[in-house]
Amino acid sequence: MFRIAKFIIKIILVLFLWVLKESFYDQSLLPALYYTAVVKSILHFLIYWLTVNIIIRFAQFIYRKRKRMGDRYSDNVIGGLQNIYYILSVIGLVIMIIGFFGIEFNKLLTALSIVAAAIAIISKEIIADILCGISITFSRDIAIGDYVKIGEAKGRVIDINIHKIVLHNDDDDIIYISNSKAYYDNIVNYTQKEIRKYNVEFSIPVYPQRKLNEIDNQLKEVLSNFEEYLEPGQNKLRISALAKDEVKFKFQFKLNQINPQVADQIKSKIMEHVLGQLYNRA
Repeated sequence: MFRIAKFIIKIILVLFLWVLKESFYDQSLLPALYYTAVVKSILHFLIYWLTVNIIIRFAQFIYRKRKRMGDRYSDNVIGGLQNIYYILSVIGLVIMIIGFFGIEFNKLLTALSIVAAAIAIISKEIIADILCGISITFSRDIAIGDYVKIGEAKGRVIDINIHKIVLHNDDDDIIYISNSKAYYDNIVNYTQKEIRKYNVEFSIPVYPQRKLNEIDNQLKEVLSNFEEYLEPGQNKLRISALAKDEVKFKFQFKLNQINPQVADQIKSKIMEHVLGQLYNRA
């Protein structure tokens, strides 16, 4: 109810400011101090900013209603609309400051086109991050809450803002990745793709010789500590390649639910066993 009242107040305020703006055409209505470039710019900015705010908030409200979510619900679309709001607000603020000096914005751009081009070149990385961020937020590749791997970084997405993607990894670290890097890098989304099958590759020396089922039984013992997370009968061991001095194996297991953290723990335990029991004792 409070949000609806605040929304209505914003609309009334915009209409009131619009009436004040129209009074500029009749300079006998208000004191001379009112008819200055500074006041005019502030008035135009407030109308612009409130209008943008109303449109963005209304779009977010409609989206949440369609998703049947509460006011605090947030996802990529909500974040993308919020980023657009920030960009438009900054643009409006810059135009307002320029207007303080009585300079028409379109004339300024024409006169300073070369400078504007130079600024664009200097700030191309920032612009690239902003554009890539908008593209990512409105795409379905990753979303807040997904467990992903971007390049070499792996973790759960906790925020996608105007410049960076924020990951929370398994070591309780916060990782910041620029939007442009994430956009052009390889992204693996463990949540959306429902990856439950994993492979562990390792190799052991040819001598002393070991039977395949002997190694398989040892690895099954390692998996016995994770039975509650595993799909029964889905683990397989096979020889993937033969070299002069070593044999390469590929061991596959399947989880009964999506849980990348547990998968990493199982992989780590398997490699510990390979190094401690199979490789070092060869």
